[in-house]
Amino acid sequence: MKNLLVIKDLEQLKSISDPFRMKLLAMMSEEAKTGQMLADELELPRAKVHYHLSQLLKHGIITISHTAEKKSILQKFYIPSAKHIIADMNILNYKPLSEHSDPHVYQLKLNDYSFNALKEYLKNLNNEENDTDTSSYLINIVKTEDKLI
Repeated sequence: MKNLLVIKDLEQLKSISDPFRMKLLAMMSEEAKTGQMLADELELPRAKVHYHLSQLLKHGIITISHTAEKKSILQKFYIPSAKHIIADMNILNYKPLSEHSDPHVYQLKLNDYSFNALKEYLKNLNNEENDTDTSSYLINIVKTEDKLI
């Protein structure tokens, strides 16, 4: 399982935006589960669960961790593709922080764990780039403390 999945297209975003699918993801986050296991836990028809699993699988949100044969039936065990899933900032065509900002500068508020996951993702992305790619990243990091009043 990857640490971070960045959603880069609207179809992926649409597939994960459904509250029921988010619930399925949460249920699979602890351990791999089959569609039947999920249907039994939710007390829902297996066909409904399998439809949503197929949509998540089609868009790369979940993967098949392993299969097992039980009474001549091949069972597929599903897990989320990554521990953390975030949407690419450009997917929604956000506006920059101000009119004078670079159009690709955004302010993110992350906890330590999410920051480290993002940093690891960017490091891996940098390692995957070939010499002909001219992409570059500028990241300003500001550590703040949030206090509840």
